[in-house]
Amino acid sequence: TEENMASLHSLTETVESVDGISEAHSLANARGIDGGPEGLDLSPLYVPDKTFDAERLQKRVQENPLFQGRLLSEDGKTALIMAKMAATENIDAVRDDVLKRLSTAVESTGLPVHTAGMGVIYSALNRLSLEDSTVFIAASNLLIFVVLGLLFRRIVPVLITLAVIGVASLWLMGLYGAAGKSTNMVTMVLPTLMLIIGVADCVHFLGHASKPVEGMEREQRVREGLAFMFWPCLINSLTTAAGFASLAAAPMPVVRDLGLFAAIGVIGAFIASLIGCSIGLLWEKAEPAPKGRVSVKRGVSQLAKIAGKSPKKVLLGGLFLLLFSGLGMTKLQVDTYSIGFLKESHPVHQDSEAIEEHFGPYTPLEFLVELPGDLESDTTPEVLRAVADWQDAMEEESAVGWTRSYVDALRRLEQVWTDNQATSYRLPEDDSKLFQLMLGYDPSGNPGLPKMLSENQDELRVTVGIPMGTAQEFKATIERLSGLAELPADTSPQATGYLPLYVKMMEAVVESQLSSFGLAFFVIFVMLAILFRSLRLAALAVPANLLPVLMILGIMGLSGIALDVATVTISAVVLGLVVDDTTQFLYRFKHELDQSGDMDVAVQRAVQGAGEALATTTVVLSLGFLVLTLTAVKSIAYFGLLCAIALVVALLGDLLILPAMMLFFRPKL
Repeated sequence: TEENMASLHSLTETVESVDGISEAHSLANARGIDGGPEGLDLSPLYVPDKTFDAERLQKRVQENPLFQGRLLSEDGKTALIMAKMAATENIDAVRDDVLKRLSTAVESTGLPVHTAGMGVIYSALNRLSLEDSTVFIAASNLLIFVVLGLLFRRIVPVLITLAVIGVASLWLMGLYGAAGKSTNMVTMVLPTLMLIIGVADCVHFLGHASKPVEGMEREQRVREGLAFMFWPCLINSLTTAAGFASLAAAPMPVVRDLGLFAAIGVIGAFIASLIGCSIGLLWEKAEPAPKGRVSVKRGVSQLAKIAGKSPKKVLLGGLFLLLFSGLGMTKLQVDTYSIGFLKESHPVHQDSEAIEEHFGPYTPLEFLVELPGDLESDTTPEVLRAVADWQDAMEEESAVGWTRSYVDALRRLEQVWTDNQATSYRLPEDDSKLFQLMLGYDPSGNPGLPKMLSENQDELRVTVGIPMGTAQEFKATIERLSGLAELPADTSPQATGYLPLYVKMMEAVVESQLSSFGLAFFVIFVMLAILFRSLRLAALAVPANLLPVLMILGIMGLSGIALDVATVTISAVVLGLVVDDTTQFLYRFKHELDQSGDMDVAVQRAVQGAGEALATTTVVLSLGFLVLTLTAVKSIAYFGLLCAIALVVALLGDLLILPAMMLFFRPKL
């Protein structure tokens, strides 16, 4: 109807007028390719303020394969507007503003519009990241305040801890902003990471310095307590920083940013904790109340008894968990489904499904076919016919909604100049006639269609509409559709545009995981060997620290959680976190062994002496990571949940498996 075309025309102009949108294509600004009484008719389908002929318009649209199913749904009830964002080097920085202006402009028309595309998805994820960051910080502070209050039973040490990690977090995010970085769905966890990691140092410093020592004045006790915890806390910070810093070797900048700034933040948190706790402990009220940790002591004592009495059974249990993890890891998938990060109730998710339901596959997959010469070359007709056959083969695929290229316009010209029948929609067999068609149509004169030839007319663009999918699905589709092309020698379709880049990003996920974890593993355990001057102790620490990492990967495989851009960092991060408990335990063990000279006594005292602080920090850190499950971005929620599980497994590994290994193998130290 004239009303609908006028609305579509107005909406198309509104979209194209938005700052940051370079062009928009729809039926309202498209030119037809028709045969009229006076010859070829390339007039616009719709011209405002001119006599409107609904019957003629409907005929022009329905007869032209360039429109039906491409700019208009097969049932004629849904129109598509393709908006192209202006090319810019800082697209990630300006995308949100462009889409915000676009949304405001579209809403002003009052028309029912669904908006979709990869840019829309990323904008929604970044917006959620910013909103969730505020929620995480508030929720983490509140949770840690409550948990530390229950553990310390005094308000002053709680306030000191929150002040220390608050300063460290503000310093880190200020540095992050000064470096010109913006928050995204990966780096959004930085403030929360700093919050929960910074707590651990404060718990160790405050807890150990407040333990009463018979015959020792408070000032000396505090000073020696801080000195005793300095080295293990420093090594903890260095190993955790090493775990994060290993991510700097990742090929994806967003992962490198997380690793680099998290490593810097961990060291900053250690310095802030040392200074803050040292100043705070000048007052006796800064010491946690001893009676607040009776239940923790009781649980740790039970673990010490189990490890001491049944080391073989403990090791068999650990072996079973390793086998379970290995089974799960065989099912682990490396894939990313960006729109799947959003809940199904999210408007972007619903809009995408609505477009696919009412219009069909809309995600554009771009191919470039290089012409051997230029458009006027003698070999061009052979390439064009091969492209036509390739498009026909692709459209027979169930995963393809439509294809579009310069060849379509030539086939439409042949159809119009012949008899306008469906069987005439083809390229002529005669090369000279095909060249005449090429001379008779200028693709740059049709603003309703995307650019289909390069500036030098030596590359042909073929666009394919496919369903929104995962990276692996896109990869399989690209390979399958490329394989359908039977082009002349020295000519092949090159997948280009965003989707091949998206696939390469996901392939980089595997590289990131292997390189970052391997580097973190090597650096961390070299540091442990140097600290304790013992390769045997470092070797004994390996199983207890590998178990949480392998358990997490196994759980991901069995539960169907894919290794994606958000969870790719998990192995290196978990390793950097869980080794902290190992460092504390081994440091206490070496101290007790030097004092007693007895392996059994040293193991029991180490579990009981270090276990209390380890259990406390595990509870706090696990609850802190569980705060991330509040996010609307699924992968970040998985990241928080898996890290919490890993910390609990790590605690059991250090208080059960590591002592059991020492008592079973009894290494010479």
